[in-house]
Amino acid sequence: MHKAIQAYLADLLPLCSKEGFQLSNEREIPYGVQLEFTFGDKTILLNVYYSEKKGISTVINGAKDKTLKAKLESILGTPSKPETIPQHNWLHWVGSDETGKGDYFGPLIVCGFYLDKKDRDKLIKIGVCDSKKLKKDQINEVAKQLYHEFPDNIECMVLKPSKYNELYANFANQKKNLNDLLAWCHSRILDNIIKRHSVIEGVFIDQFSTAKKASGLLKKLHPDMQIIERPDGEQDLAVAAASIIARYQLLQSFQTMNRFYKLKFPMGAGNSVKEAGKAYISQYKKERLVEVAKLHFKTTKEF
Repeated sequence: MHKAIQAYLADLLPLCSKEGFQLSNEREIPYGVQLEFTFGDKTILLNVYYSEKKGISTVINGAKDKTLKAKLESILGTPSKPETIPQHNWLHWVGSDETGKGDYFGPLIVCGFYLDKKDRDKLIKIGVCDSKKLKKDQINEVAKQLYHEFPDNIECMVLKPSKYNELYANFANQKKNLNDLLAWCHSRILDNIIKRHSVIEGVFIDQFSTAKKASGLLKKLHPDMQIIERPDGEQDLAVAAASIIARYQLLQSFQTMNRFYKLKFPMGAGNSVKEAGKAYISQYKKERLVEVAKLHFKTTKEF
């Protein structure tokens, strides 16, 4: 699923739930995702698309009830569409990205990377680009070179499932959600990097929510800092480097879990995850799911 769609849904789904639309199914379709909502005993489909030219677009299908369709249309008018990624002329800046939030198993990882523009060509030569374009072996190779060449430029937060579940519960008790937790993580690692480097002109955050909560928290810590928060942030070289390191840490975490528990933990939240979860519960009991899984996923209730 494209990150622009993820950011859009992060704000849309809570609004739908609040108005009585319950997400019952989700599947990827060409250029987007199809969501199936239930409303009482009725069902309605929503297709969400993304393109570089048009941004986010939506199409409602299977709506025999015009009142229900109108109700969903009124909600769709609330989330804003992503904007085109702006350019900047910073010479020293920080990029941040996260990974793992869509995986039932494993940690949530948020990473930041400080970039001096004079090192731009070196990063490109190493192979830094959008991590989604790289295979696992390439992720590992590039990340290791970044750690070797730029150890002081990297800040990474790895929230293992036990800690993640504890923090998620704390935020939920404050009537906050996953986006609030992500914003807190981004602001923490960015604050650490900013304090470590004397000259930083701006911060580029890969957007995960149209509410731009990470920018809001960071502004409280650094009111004069220029901040860009947009989807497709990996087009920025600092964000791309952060994305690669975050992905590398995620892959390493899964390898460690596989060895320790002597099981194969798949990524994502599909059928293979459910089968792995059943195998884990059979061997370690459901009380220990907290060690390996993000418990707020609906998968937990299915177990």
